[in-house]
Amino acid sequence: MRALVFVVCAGCGVADFDVTQKIPQQEIPGSPLPGPLATLFQVPLDIDISQQIKQQDTGPISSVSLKSLSLTIRSGGPDWSFVDEIDVFVSSTKQGSALPKVKVAHTTSPGKVTTIHFSIEPGVNLQPYIDEGSQVDGQSSGNAPAMTTDYDGVGVFTVHPV
Repeated sequence: MRALVFVVCAGCGVADFDVTQKIPQQEIPGSPLPGPLATLFQVPLDIDISQQIKQQDTGPISSVSLKSLSLTIRSGGPDWSFVDEIDVFVSSTKQGSALPKVKVAHTTSPGKVTTIHFSIEPGVNLQPYIDEGSQVDGQSSGNAPAMTTDYDGVGVFTVHPV
């Protein structure tokens, strides 16, 4: 009976958990004349997982992955139909880092919606970027909206303890 209890507890561990990161409100300049869409956003990825780890009592973390990413129009434009494509990348802010810039999410032609839900690139471990300090930026194509458009968003990250 003791061996059985040991085997069952040996498989016990802290489960993965999610950390939500808000993307602050940003502005896309409008233009009455048709023109290319400027870069959508460039925000620091500042995830405070240390506090979450303390709350979860997880111990070391093996990896962090992006679970979901969405952007929502708050004022200005009626929808995201002015966007053709957005690629989202993460890079290190540490001087001399060996970490490459990596694509983490993508969307194509979101259409007449007020919230874009991105497709997430599988298998990207964000832990090294978080450890060094990171920057998230989007490369976009499309046409500038007719009027200045404000948006914000949210990213959800899954933390995978060892």
